[in-house]
Amino acid sequence: MIRTQISLDEHEYAMAKSAAQSLGISLAEFVRRAVREALPPQGAGPWMRFAGFVETGDARSSQSIDGIVYGQKD
Repeated sequence: MIRTQISLDEHEYAMAKSAAQSLGISLAEFVRRAVREALPPQGAGPWMRFAGFVETGDARSSQSIDGIVYGQKD
């Protein structure tokens, strides 16, 4: 692990510290998670960040994914 230093204003520090405490983690772990979330997933395109993001309301939508992605076949 590489050690680094960042500067936050007082409000950013207080908000990050409070969020970390509410999650039961250290401020350092909170920042690591925030950085990971902001970076694209390794080994996949940035579009993977949106996988599972949209709900169709159709419980069987995974069985007709081509129709959802490409439209209904005529």
